[in-house]
Amino acid sequence: MKLTYAMTLVMFFLTAAVFAENKNRDIKVSNVEQAVHKALPGTKITSVKASVITGLVEVVAGSNVLYADPKGQYLVIGNIYDMHTATDLTAKRQRNIQKTIRVKWSDLPLDSAIKYDGKGPTKLAVFFDPGCPWCKKLHEQLALLKDVEVYAILYPVKARHSRTHNKAADILCAENPLHALNTVMAGKALPAIDDATCLIRSRSALDRVDAFARRHSIHGTPTLIAGDGRVRAGFLAAKPLKAWLDAYNKNKGGKS
Repeated sequence: MKLTYAMTLVMFFLTAAVFAENKNRDIKVSNVEQAVHKALPGTKITSVKASVITGLVEVVAGSNVLYADPKGQYLVIGNIYDMHTATDLTAKRQRNIQKTIRVKWSDLPLDSAIKYDGKGPTKLAVFFDPGCPWCKKLHEQLALLKDVEVYAILYPVKARHSRTHNKAADILCAENPLHALNTVMAGKALPAIDDATCLIRSRSALDRVDAFARRHSIHGTPTLIAGDGRVRAGFLAAKPLKAWLDAYNKNKGGKS
């Protein structure tokens, strides 16, 4: 991954500000955690420790890696890039963290999820935004997984697709939610939903999904959750997706 010149400047000046304002290099975990919680309410912090840059603290929240000064005054959102090795250290750290993340299947908000037609012992849940282009591409691939039990957990990311929140509620209130999802993914309009009670209930369900996602640091779509709890962000075509789902059993010698 190439680091843009603008990002280089941002990291330089933000880091310079940290150095200028903080003579005390001791990591005060409570201050750092308070700063992150204030900036990103509801974010669950996994760890706080010194980063590769002196005076800059690494904050891990789910699969996200943030940075702060030791006093918790400054929060830096961006990537650290090692110019000697041409390595995006933050992206590398995120990949390593992501391998260890697990979400308990029984904790997933599947009560308001949309189930695809596939059947089988393998399970997959997808945090799915009806307004996300990559979700649309993934939707086409999910329909090919005939031997996988797939659930689409509607998660309209308000910060990017605010108009899809009502559309998601309409999908959940449709007589056949999967058909409604197929209709929306095909770029067609849904019939008007007259059941106000259902719409209120569905919007509440979407808010609960949003809260769940924030607690587990799921901020983007699509995000894949395997039956064993493994998490993977981003699009995968049907074949590599099935290989990813099957990887756990293969690594365990075929045992679940």
